Amino acid sequence: MLLRCGIENAAMHLSKIGGHAMWTAKRFKSQAATCAVLAKQTHDEDSRQRYLRLEQMYLHLAETEEHLVSQLNVLADMSKTKREASP
Repeated sequence: MLLRCGIENAAMHLSKIGGHAMWTAKRFKSQAATCAVLAKQTHDEDSRQRYLRLEQMYLHLAETEEHLVSQLNVLADMSKTKREASP
């Protein structure tokens, strides 16, 4: 019984973390889009390059968060499977 409660709590926490990570990934993508727009609008080459580097950084961070979510989903599924298999 104690193990089952632990697994259920772990699955619940993993799903909460995954939800926050997805929100963060969406925010990073939004920031990347803003940087792309600013890069197109600026006339200064140094600023344009800075915005383009920021865009790439935000896209990389979004990918990292999305990867984290997929890993958390795998862990949550594993804990759900274990929970269902325990008596």
